[in-house]
Amino acid sequence: MENRIGLNEGWTPERVAFTSRQLGIIIATGIGVGIFAAVMQLYYVSALIGMLLLAGLVAWQFESTLALYALIAFIPFGRTPDIAIGGSGVGKGLYVSEVMLAFLLAVWFLKYVWGNLPKHRVSSAFYAPAGLYLLFCLINVWHSYLYWDPNVSQRYQYSTVNFIELLLRFLSVGALIMMATSVRDRKWLGWISLALMFAGAYNCFNAFFRLNIPISASWWILLLFLPAGYMTAVMLDGDKALLVRVAAVAVLVIFVYMAFVRHVSWVSGWLGLFVVIGAVSFLVNKKVFVALAAIGCIALAMSWSFVDVNVIAASQEEGDYDRFDLLRASVKYASTFPMGVGLGNYRTYNSFHYGEKWDTTTYTSAHGTYAQHLSETGFPGAILFIGILFLGFRWIYINYRELPRGPSKTFLLAALGQMAGISVSAFIGDYIVPTYHNGGIFTFSTTIYSWLIWGIAIAHVRISREEALGSVDSNS
Repeated sequence: MENRIGLNEGWTPERVAFTSRQLGIIIATGIGVGIFAAVMQLYYVSALIGMLLLAGLVAWQFESTLALYALIAFIPFGRTPDIAIGGSGVGKGLYVSEVMLAFLLAVWFLKYVWGNLPKHRVSSAFYAPAGLYLLFCLINVWHSYLYWDPNVSQRYQYSTVNFIELLLRFLSVGALIMMATSVRDRKWLGWISLALMFAGAYNCFNAFFRLNIPISASWWILLLFLPAGYMTAVMLDGDKALLVRVAAVAVLVIFVYMAFVRHVSWVSGWLGLFVVIGAVSFLVNKKVFVALAAIGCIALAMSWSFVDVNVIAASQEEGDYDRFDLLRASVKYASTFPMGVGLGNYRTYNSFHYGEKWDTTTYTSAHGTYAQHLSETGFPGAILFIGILFLGFRWIYINYRELPRGPSKTFLLAALGQMAGISVSAFIGDYIVPTYHNGGIFTFSTTIYSWLIWGIAIAHVRISREEALGSVDSNS
């Protein structure tokens, strides 16, 4: 049945229910605005009306707003007044990447209630583990306060930190679902996919050409993973024109140069980038993968002195090897606290008691996605989180194999490479879900791209299936 019912169809029970629901929403909204206007000042009434008008405009041009968000989310600007104040005493506010996403999700929910989203849906392996993960996170925070360790002083803990940690997770999963279910047609699918790749390419070329444009992302090399995967796929596509494949190789060389030469001391960047290139090559042509691996080993041997000075020695001087102690501590936390110490509680437990007791450093965060999850959510939470990555990767791979050659198949291949790269980098950094006590509110503008990419990959599958069936969504 179409979501929008024509006037010539008669008053069927379905049409009566549909019309009643819409009238009910309009009446309830009018009553709510009237009550609000009666008890509040004119300033707030005007602000509410303006917000409703803006929401209507965004809902009307939702895909274009999603494309805009993908273009600008990496810019950490528009900081709100302080919302959370951690133990450091330094206040932290939200940025456009969080506030605009929350607004978009609110509009998306209204579109869902109104029945104005694309009718056709696909069942994705991301959804169930993500839902269970969020549910567990809520229980985890409640449990941590209910069974607080008496050896740790609770005066070092701030509930706003727990709230922010939960918020960042709900926003991340919400972004995936929103992207997966909102795009209506191939045109907007292409524009949003391009916008997601633009973020990394822009930051890279801004640094490569030393343009000094004062707009850049934190951890921007992570944003190269998707365009690097796409360029690798183009490079290995025998149906592409030779000039196009050569151009893809040139772009890849620039990416590698920026990550492995200019920013070689940041291991997370070039390690993940190499995994992206290797994963895409392996999936397309295993012989090419072996050849690239051999070339990489030879290049590493030839540049070993450079690596020794700029990676091994520099990492030792900067204390990067402390991550091994942090990983060891995470296993101790998961073993000692079956449900973890609670999201947002790591600093309180580690900096003021267990870090010193276990001699595993007193850092305020575990500096790794998996170590942070083991510490704060225990083995159950870590397994649920890894389940999102594993089952999601498997789902994308299965659909990649099934899709015919074309732009969606290429994008899914790039998304698989990006997912492999970010999953490896996450061993030594909180790059998938940021941590409050490691600048998480600020770095969310970079980490959110993984969830956006995986969501738009689901949309590629959905729209490709619609095209294969020859169906046209009534809301498309």
